[in-house]
Amino acid sequence: MQQGMQQNIYYRHFDLPANFPVIGLLGDSWKSHPEPITRMHFHNCMEIGFLYSGTGKYHIGNQTLEIQAPCMMIAPPNIPHAHSVDEGQVCGWKWIYVDPQKMLPNLSPRLSNMLSEYQRDVCGAECVLRDGAQGQIMTVLKMIIDEMENGRTHYHHVVRELFATLFLLLLRNYSGTAKDEQYVNSQLGCIAPAIAYIAENFMEDVSIEKLSRLCHVSVSHFRRLFKQVLGWSPLDYVQMVRIDRACVLLYNCDFSITEIGLQVGYPSPSSFNRQFRRIHGVSPSQWRQKMRSEENPVVTAYFNSLPPSTFHFFPMELGAYENKA
Repeated sequence: MQQGMQQNIYYRHFDLPANFPVIGLLGDSWKSHPEPITRMHFHNCMEIGFLYSGTGKYHIGNQTLEIQAPCMMIAPPNIPHAHSVDEGQVCGWKWIYVDPQKMLPNLSPRLSNMLSEYQRDVCGAECVLRDGAQGQIMTVLKMIIDEMENGRTHYHHVVRELFATLFLLLLRNYSGTAKDEQYVNSQLGCIAPAIAYIAENFMEDVSIEKLSRLCHVSVSHFRRLFKQVLGWSPLDYVQMVRIDRACVLLYNCDFSITEIGLQVGYPSPSSFNRQFRRIHGVSPSQWRQKMRSEENPVVTAYFNSLPPSTFHFFPMELGAYENKA
């Protein structure tokens, strides 16, 4: 992991649909341009990225890998990663987020265990696949993307079968040579139960004692480990998650500032305003006005380009709030 990004890691949560546990950020809207990379992130599920134009670098674990279209990038759950774009380039992407075990519940126990081991251990150079040696894998991925983009009759069934083929090809291609690069990632795995708990219960009182018990470590060790891996104390991380969720509601919903503060865990408007200003430097109402103004066409275009179920990576929560409106 690059030094500048080591202390700035974010968690992005995807609530995958139970009956079809995959989300695709597809089409032609997903472009990235050269800009400094200051943070990495990780997910609760597998991320598959297809780079169809441009060149850049893929930062995963402790490695930085050259990427050139067309290629495929794998980010297993709980592995910090980021990508950057070479100067003078524009990268075009298609992204898929999937839970392999839930997508293929009828795999044999042996293959299911192998798939779990693959997601836990794969890292480094084996997370980038290119045409040529991995041509079969790339072909299957393109077929999955085509089915998901066009949604033809029975495409759910077709996509499941294609994912079965994709994962089996990935297992066959995997050599297991990257297991020695997992120090930071294994630490992240240790605190993953706490991160998952915070993602689901951030609006409640979250105690350090509860989080440390979930991770089966002492309170003091949990504090040190959490700070070392994510760069925040556990309670500062809870505040960040609350404010991040509040931003989604401020942008997408017309609830009052007070109501949004209550929904994300702040019992009083003053505590919500104080924490929001501490993180963003402006009040919640000022942030909402600025983000919704014509001064921010990039932000508006970004939110408008997302499917309704994937607004800012919190589809289940947003859907629940919309049902209350």
